[in-house]
Amino acid sequence: MKELWINDHSAISDAMEILSSDKPVIMVQLQTVYVLLAPPTRAGVQCLDTAKNRLSGKNYGTAIGSLAKFHAMAMKDTLPKELDSESGLQLLMGAFIRISIANTGFSSAVSRAGTHQGVLLDSPYREVFCGIEEGLSEKREPGLFNGNEFTAPLCTSANLSGDPLGSITNWNRAYNFGVERGIPLVLRSESSKGSLGSYPIFELTRDKIMIDRNGPGEEEIKSRLPQSLFN
Repeated sequence: MKELWINDHSAISDAMEILSSDKPVIMVQLQTVYVLLAPPTRAGVQCLDTAKNRLSGKNYGTAIGSLAKFHAMAMKDTLPKELDSESGLQLLMGAFIRISIANTGFSSAVSRAGTHQGVLLDSPYREVFCGIEEGLSEKREPGLFNGNEFTAPLCTSANLSGDPLGSITNWNRAYNFGVERGIPLVLRSESSKGSLGSYPIFELTRDKIMIDRNGPGEEEIKSRLPQSLFN
């Protein structure tokens, strides 16, 4: 398994070389958790299912590059007016954002009951996600996203499905997982000095914000948002 620092000048090109191959999956060390990335395609879904030994029929989120394109997927009148813009969604930096991209009858590998979630992170991760999203622009499969041509990479925790130890947050476990599952590349970064684990999930509806999963930084993120939306 090749290791590169995430801000290495060849990080995006090396990632794209693999994500364009016949085994399109890489591992990335985020501040609080290790994740796997793959193209937002049926082939990418199958590759993640295999790497995680995961049953088919599960849903995957994405790693947001273009926040404008992510916002554009939201169905009309399904976001709180205070957050219904690129700058509004920016307040959720450090979390998975769950939005409605279709009616509740729609499901796919990236959508459950019409919703889709993407994780919004700051530098240096965002630059890499943007580069990958642009590099995957020709691999779009709108059918997965209710007709939206969204190409941000699929993003999921780097661990076997159902692992009793949960998400991977330290290098030894990450390295062993990568070698055992044949992951060809890991982009490394500095871990947070605070809490570790999977990022919190904030679900947005027209008049409410719900926290669907607790995680590191949750309270700080919540403090930036209109408190009336949590009532």
